[in-house]
Parts: sequence; C-alpha cells; structure tokens
Amino acid sequence: MINLQIDHFMWGAPDLDEGIREAQRLFGVQAALGGSHPGLGTRNALLSLGEAVYLEIIAPDPEQRLEGTFGERLGTLESCALITWAVGSTDLGVPSRELAERGFACRGPVRTRRATPEGNLLEWDLLFPDASGYAGTFPFFIDWLNCPHPAAHNPSAGAFRGLNITLPQAVELAATLTSLGLEVAVQEGAPSITVEIDVGGSTLTLQSTSQSMAIRMF
Repeated sequence: MINLQIDHFMWGAPDLDEGIREAQRLFGVQAALGGSHPGLGTRNALLSLGEAVYLEIIAPDPEQRLEGTFGERLGTLESCALITWAVGSTDLGVPSRELAERGFACRGPVRTRRATPEGNLLEWDLLFPDASGYAGTFPFFIDWLNCPHPAAHNPSAGAFRGLNITLPQAVELAATLTSLGLEVAVQEGAPSITVEIDVGGSTLTLQSTSQSMAIRMF
C-alpha cells in the first residue's frame, strides 16, 4: 500500500516581508521565519495548517546570488500566489517507481538543506517528477528524514480543508494521483490550484494565478 499524504503548499511572494504581512492580514497570525535555501536563491516563513500540513511562504533571498535561480523567478510575481504543492513520503522510491510505471521520469532524490534562525541545520530529500506540461498542478515529493515536521512547531494559521485543481489534462492527473493514493478534486480547465483553509469557522481560499503557474523551481 502506498502511504503518501499532502505535506505542504508553496505560496510564492516577490518579497518575504510582503508575504508575511499578507499572510498576517489573511490569517491574523505572523508566520515564523524559516531560513535560506542555499543555491536556490530563496528563503521562507512557515505557518501550520494542522497536524501534518503547512503553508510555506517562499520568496527571493537578497543575501544570495539570484541570477538563474528559483528566487529570481519568484521576484517577478506581481502578488502572492500559490506556486505548487508537495506530497510527503518516508520512502521516495515508492512514488518514483509508481510514477515511472505511468511514464513520468523523476529527478532525485535531491538532498536539500537550510539553517534555522537558531543556527540548526535541517536536511531533507526532494523528488521532482518531469511533468512540465502540468505546470504547478503536479506535486513534488518530500522525505523529511530526521527533521521535525514544520506543521508541528510553527504558528497555526488554521486547518487545511481541501485542495482543488484544474488543468486541461484533468483525467490523466486524476488517474495518477489516485494511483498514488491521493484523493484530490481535479477538474478540466486552465491550470490552477486552490487551497481551502478553515480559519475560525470561516473558509479562507488561497489561489494560484496564471503567472504563478508558469514559475518553475528548476
């Protein structure tokens, strides 16, 4: 049995301070600074969306060289918007094999790291499917190795309630996600992702934009 679950949502911002301010306006909670991702040109701040799901506010890191990096591409955003989503696994070989059987090659696992504000070094592995035609609607995969999960120790913004995806290849993506044991609503339409969050009994919705769907990590 495949044991995978939604891990987090990547919410891009052209500037991290701006992203933190916008998140506080929406959720009434200030996100906790995470740290920098060396080589990616990014830094982040985090909010918990429940016991095992979190929101990553990710933006360019002005302390790094940005040319040609993910951070440089984030700097082109006109507003905060969802970029993509991640699925958690304790064995990235599992989704890699399943995706290979469905015709998707994968890059990785890629060891990734960041230093926390306290000076601790966190390391985890990422797996990136080659699904460029799906934009940010196709998830990447993460194994936190020995790291504590970010949902467990960051400020709570609310509770994750649902993920909705639209894209032209809805049937294909829905079948692939089902094969991975992921229950996600997928409908035909222009590429987009929408996340519903319960905030004090009301539903708050985060969305992608056509611009954010065009931004790639690599």
